Amino acid sequence: MNRALFLILILLCLVSCQKNKRQSDLTYCKIESQIETYPDSSFFSDITCMVYDKGNVYVLDKKRGDIVALSDDLQRMEYVTHHGAAPYETTWPFTFNVQYDTVYVVDFGTKSMKKFYGGSFCGDFLLSNANENRFSLRDSLIYLSANTDSTSFLLIDTRHPDRQVPKGEVVQEKTAFKTVISNRKHILYAEGKGIFSVSDCYPYIDQYTFDGRYVRRFDISSIPVIKAAMEISEKQANREKSVYIYIRDAYLADGHLYLLCSSRTDQNEYKVNTILDLSVDEDMKLVSTYMLPHDIYSSFCVSDTYLFAAQEVDETTIEKFKLRDDAER
Repeated sequence: MNRALFLILILLCLVSCQKNKRQSDLTYCKIESQIETYPDSSFFSDITCMVYDKGNVYVLDKKRGDIVALSDDLQRMEYVTHHGAAPYETTWPFTFNVQYDTVYVVDFGTKSMKKFYGGSFCGDFLLSNANENRFSLRDSLIYLSANTDSTSFLLIDTRHPDRQVPKGEVVQEKTAFKTVISNRKHILYAEGKGIFSVSDCYPYIDQYTFDGRYVRRFDISSIPVIKAAMEISEKQANREKSVYIYIRDAYLADGHLYLLCSSRTDQNEYKVNTILDLSVDEDMKLVSTYMLPHDIYSSFCVSDTYLFAAQEVDETTIEKFKLRDDAER
């Protein structure tokens, strides 16, 4: 009898420890600092892309049509690009990335990739295709999110920008149109690992070599927030001209892949304030979940110690949060 009671107590202890571990994996973020205005006191309006690089948080405001660089303490701001119709300005920028202090911008207004260094325009080239999702840079190569009914990104060598090679797997739908609108991917680069594409409406993460060869697929459908979103998406699966986007943004930093996900409360309130932290080295194992304090966020980026996110409930505000340290993750 005593042995049976001892085993029951051990079992209860193990269950309790596992429960506490699951709870500790969930972090409710607290704002450390924030910013909501430009130097001229005008407000941020529609932030669609954020990138962290060398102590700066780069921010694209699609409505304003320009990009600024914020110091990571959110105290200083410099313009990287200005909106305008001139060749050295951005007409309709949708997404961008940064490499070696050079900012690469997809400008839908001119159907081109524009480059800026030190705030000055330094060249461009025409694009055959592109969408507004994230793209990646590796030395002279650009992995540009650009979907068709059979491919999901373009491989572009900046030394020969006219050569834009279609690459990437897609999930085939019933029609070509549905396939195109369902297969927009965030294309992310991980040093030593290759290229990862993150679908915004499928629970799949695909891995490729640096030359664009398909390697494998990771299925993240078992993660609760993804599983719940899939159930909502399934109800809309027969709609030919629409898709349910439940991964709003994705970011890769220091061996971690972060996903900004939508969700529904028990009262059916729509929210975009959950960020999943997946380990690239552990086959996309869920490491942490961050709950942001407001209901709707449009984009984010990550440094080695902080998470920066743009919320858009009342007035668009960029907020700064502390990441869990490596020991906690």
